Order: sequence, then C-alpha cells, then structure tokens
Amino acid sequence: MNLNKLAVVFLILALLAPGTVLAANTVLSGIFDGTEEKTEPLPGTCLTEQPLGYQDTGTFQVSLSGAYLVFDAFNLNGADVSALIYQGPFNVNNPLANLVTLNGVDYSREVNLEAGVDYSLVVQNYCNNVEGAWSVTFSGPSNVTSNSTRLVPDMTQGVFTNDAPRATTDCGADAPYQSTGAVQLATTGTYYHTDILVDQGYDICLGVYTEPFDPANAQNNRVGELLDDSGTVTLSAGQDYYFVVHVNANWTEFVGDYFYVLAPPAPFRINKSLAGAWFNFETSGQGFFLDVYENSNQMFLAWFTFDLTRPDAGVPSGVGEPGQRWMTALGNYTENVADLAIYWAEGMVFDSPTPAVTQTADGTMRVEFTSCTEGTVEYDLGTADRTGTVPIEPLAPDLVELCDSLVDVPGMPGLL
Repeated sequence: MNLNKLAVVFLILALLAPGTVLAANTVLSGIFDGTEEKTEPLPGTCLTEQPLGYQDTGTFQVSLSGAYLVFDAFNLNGADVSALIYQGPFNVNNPLANLVTLNGVDYSREVNLEAGVDYSLVVQNYCNNVEGAWSVTFSGPSNVTSNSTRLVPDMTQGVFTNDAPRATTDCGADAPYQSTGAVQLATTGTYYHTDILVDQGYDICLGVYTEPFDPANAQNNRVGELLDDSGTVTLSAGQDYYFVVHVNANWTEFVGDYFYVLAPPAPFRINKSLAGAWFNFETSGQGFFLDVYENSNQMFLAWFTFDLTRPDAGVPSGVGEPGQRWMTALGNYTENVADLAIYWAEGMVFDSPTPAVTQTADGTMRVEFTSCTEGTVEYDLGTADRTGTVPIEPLAPDLVELCDSLVDVPGMPGLL
C-alpha cells in the first residue's frame, strides 16, 4: 500500500465510529477484456495522459438508507479501479453531472446511499489499461441489487460474539476464531484473499487447513501462512479444506462482523506474451508464428508446413524446396480461444512487387490455449478437404515468465 492510500485508510478509521456492525455485504464484479470504451481519466482516477478503459455497470439500488463502505477489493492484487457512483445515469461527456463520489473511490470510502434511488456504478482502470477482473464491494445496512452482483460463499462473512472459541495463533494470543466444515473447491490454482472490513477497525486473519482446526496446535495442517489484509494461497480442486477466521487480537475488538473476499484464479486468457514461434514436437521442422493484438482482440498466425505429398524429384525450385507450403490466418479471440480465417497467397515471385499478390480465403482455424506453454490448433483447410488438431508448445519459451505474470491474477469472486 502506498503512503497516499495508507493516509486514506487512517482518515477513514478516524472518521468511523469504533465497533461499527455491518449487516450486509455485496460483491459487484466484472472483467476488463480490452474491448471496453476508453475516455479521459474520470474524477478520482490517476492523472495520466492516456485514455483509460471504463465500464458503466448500469443501475443499482439499496433497500435501506444509510452509510455504505465501498471498497476496491482488487486494489492490490488485480485490476485496480476507480469506482464512481452517480445518482441517475452516467454521461461520459459530462462526468461531473449527478456524481455522488466527487473524488471517486480508489481504495475505500464511506458513501451515503438512499433506498429506492437509482444509482449507477462506473469503474475505470486506475492508472493503466489492464485486462482482468475488477471487484467492488458494498458493506452497509442492506444488500445492493445490480446486474453485476456476484453470489459469494456464506463462509466469507459472519459475526464474532463473546462466546466464540479462542486460540493462540500468528494473528494474536487467546483470540476468537471460527471454522468451517470441509470445503472443496472447483478450480486448482492461486486464490486471492482481501479483508474488506479491516477499514472499519475490525481486522481478521484467514487460515486454510487440510484437517479440522486444532486450537492446541494452531499451525498443524495449515496451507502456507495466515492471510492478513491481503494475500494468496495455492489450493487444489477436490481436496477437503477448512477455512478458519481468526480475530487479529493486536488491533481489534473481539466482538463484531467480518467480511472477506476470496477470489479463484482467473481462467486463462490470450495475451501479448504468447506472440512468437510455436510447434508440435512430433513434427519438428514445421510450425507456427503468431502475433496478438490486444487493442483489437485479434490474432495473426502463419503456418509454415509442407504439401500433402512429396513432389516428384525432378520438380524445379529456384528458392527453397518445392514441397514447402505456408498459409496465414487472422481473426478475433475471446478469453483463451481465437477463431481465424485462413488465407492463401498466390501469384508473386521472390522479393518483387510484381506480379501482385492474390489473397484467397479458404478454411478456418481455432487456436485454443490452456496455459502459457500448452495450446492446440484445430484446422479445416477448406477445399483441400483436410481437418485435424495439432498440439503446440513454445519453441523458445523465453516469454513464459512474462506470460505467467500476466495471467496470475484473480478471477471474478463467486461460489467456489
């Protein structure tokens, strides 16, 4: 957390009454995929010269009037956003009109909302155009009704009372805790934790265990370290886990509400780091070069290969060998799949503008990636009447580390 945001946290803590109990928590979430509209930085967004992507998530309402804590749950570990709340519709040409949050919400902020009023939530990339999931939470007297609302597990919110069991952990001595029963997750990978109500003066730690929690041996069977304000833990699908919330005895009263977000890993998405050479180890000597244009969500591919049969030995060739073939393909991608049209170039000679090239569209490809090192090319060569699927891997995986850093981000919070 930078110093400016830390100052905001301290200001909020100073303004809010201690021991505030929040009865309802709502998570709103969506995805920046690179296709969203861009505009100049909106109020409260980082001052930068480049237009930033934004989403108008539509109308939302609350059923009870009061103060709501609005929190950018992915401020530190996902798509950082500025959240803006408008009373009524948002007008991109007049972004100050009807604006309730005059300076936006970068990290967290308490906002007064009235029951039955139509509000609009607009989220904008904070400083840079970043693709991935965003998540904004509302904690207050009632839930928020919105098309962007996500269902979250019951275990991520609750209340501690004076009769809660206690244990001594890394989070504090003789402090209350709550434990779930056995929970199984749908996805293997990195899970992202954010403690939402820490800014309300009620701080918790989250522990994940592979066996029922033993307060006498609080570190036994724990996966990694206790998660405090934010952090990650790597978990496996199909494994029994026990999620234990510990009160931070150093900073917090023992009685109060807690709420945290636990986001699963994001599904794999095509990104610029996949550009380069790919091949099938079984047919080394031919392969694919591809490029990714994130601004338009398009992929270009060139397949360097050979004819269906070997040419006769006497077939002449001035450059290269007569059996070589190549084709290109271009199309759009969504998430981890690109659907491309195949083009064949005809009519030219080596290194000359004449005769002019003729491009003929014939056939299709579907390129699908499951990770930074694994993909498939499914092809239909049209009039050549040849179909099939080729497994591919990077020829020189120099960019795998970059790819991992781009895809190691949270997905939208929801049922686990």
